[in-house]
Amino acid sequence: LSAELVGPGEFEPLLKKILAAAADISGTEKGNIQIYDPAKNTLRIAVHQGLSAHFVEHFAQDGWVASCAEAAKNLARLVVPDVEQLTDLRGTPGLEVILADNIRSIQCTPLLSRSGQLLGMLNNHYRWPGGPTPEALRYIDLLARQAAELLERHIAESELARERRHKDEFLAVLAHELRNPLAALRNMLEVLKRAERDPGMTARAREVMDRQLRQLVRLVDDLLDVNRINRGKLELRLTALTLDSVLQHAVESCKPALEQHGHRLRLVQPDAQIMLHGDAERLTQVFGNLLSNAAKYTPPGGDIELFVDPGQDSVDVTVRDNGSGIPPDQLDRIFEMFTQVDRTPERAQGGLGIGLMLVKRLVQMHGGTVRAQSEGQGKGSTFVVRLPVTGIQPAAPEQSASALSPTARKVLVVDDNRDAVESMVAVLALEGHDVTAAYDGEEAIALGNQVRPQVILM
Repeated sequence: LSAELVGPGEFEPLLKKILAAAADISGTEKGNIQIYDPAKNTLRIAVHQGLSAHFVEHFAQDGWVASCAEAAKNLARLVVPDVEQLTDLRGTPGLEVILADNIRSIQCTPLLSRSGQLLGMLNNHYRWPGGPTPEALRYIDLLARQAAELLERHIAESELARERRHKDEFLAVLAHELRNPLAALRNMLEVLKRAERDPGMTARAREVMDRQLRQLVRLVDDLLDVNRINRGKLELRLTALTLDSVLQHAVESCKPALEQHGHRLRLVQPDAQIMLHGDAERLTQVFGNLLSNAAKYTPPGGDIELFVDPGQDSVDVTVRDNGSGIPPDQLDRIFEMFTQVDRTPERAQGGLGIGLMLVKRLVQMHGGTVRAQSEGQGKGSTFVVRLPVTGIQPAAPEQSASALSPTARKVLVVDDNRDAVESMVAVLALEGHDVTAAYDGEEAIALGNQVRPQVILM
C-alpha cells in the first residue's frame, strides 16, 4: 500500500484501499473515510465499505454527532466501546440507523495535515462492544498518516488544477476584452479618415473611441492594481475626506454606463457629512466598481439603489439592484480572483472577474468589510460595504460655481513615450494650463529648475 501511495494513483481508489486495510487489520468489514470541508464546517463521507445505503445517506454530510464531533474537535482519536451508552445519541434517529446496521462500537481517528489542521476522519465500525485492540489501533495510526498525506496531496493538486483552469479562462477572457475595444477603435479611426466632411459621423466616431479607450484604460488599471496588491506594493494615500464626495465621484464615473442601459439610480443618504480617513481615489474605485457591476448585470431600464446608513463608529453603504442575481453556491466565491457569476456566451457581460476582488481587498485595507447577498438568480444582488468613520458633521453649505472653477497652473509633463507626452500636453493646454514637456530624467531636472512647475506629471 505504501508503494502504491508513492505513485500517481487515483485518489478515491487509493482511499478505498487504505480504508480496506484499516478494516482488515482491526477485524471488521465496516468503515468510512470522511473529508472535512472548512468552508461549511462539515464532514462528508468520501469512501465507505460494509455500510448500508440508509446509513451512508443518513450520515453523508453529518459526522458531527457524538463520536466524530468530539474526535474532530479535540483532534484526537476516540474509541466508543458501546454506542448504546452515548448520551448524545440516545433517542435519536442516528442511533436507530447505527443499530440497524448491527454496529455496537466505533473508532474515529482524525486525519491531520503536517501543520496539524483537520483534513478528515478514518472511522471503523464493529459488530461487538469494545472496539479494536490496542495493536490494531497502532496500525490504524500508520494508515491514518497515509490517508492524511494522500488527502493533503490531493488538495494541493486540486488547487493547482483550479489555478491553471482560472489562468486559462482569464487569458481567454483577457484576449476577448482587449480585442473588442481595439476593433472598435480601429474601425472608428477608419471612419475618421473617410468622413472628414461629415461632422455628425466624426463626432459619433470620437464618442465611440473615447468610450472604448476608457474601457481599455480601466482594464489595464485593474490589472496593475491586482499585481500591486498581490506583491504588497499598493499603498493608500490616507486623508480626511467625506463619504459624500467619494460617492458623488463614483456616481459620476459610472454615469455613462447607467445612461447607456437606461437605469434609474436612487441615492439615499443623510444630510450630515460622514467623515472618513481613507484614500479618496481608492474608495471611489470601490463604489465605482460596485455600481458598474450593478449596471452590467441589470437588464435595461433597471433600478439601482445606493443607500447610506451611518452608525456610531461605522457606516454601511449598500448597492442594491434588481438584476440577474447571484446563485447561492457562488456567494462565497464572488470575491475571488477571476470569478464571474455567468460565463455563458448568451449572458456574457464583459470584464475580467477581478473587480469584486479589488473591492474586497481595498475595503479591507481601509479597515472595513464587504459582503454579498442575493436570493438567487434573477432576484437581484446586494453588496454592503462597512467602513469605519472618524466623525459626523452637519451638512456643509454648497460652494458657488466660481469657488469650484479650475485655476491655470504651470505643469511639467515627463515621459519617455513621446506620444503619451504630446497627447497629455495637448489636453492640458486646452484646459488653459502652461505646460512644458520633457522626455527623460535629465531634461526634466533641467527644465524643472527653469520653469519651477506647480505640478509635475511624471
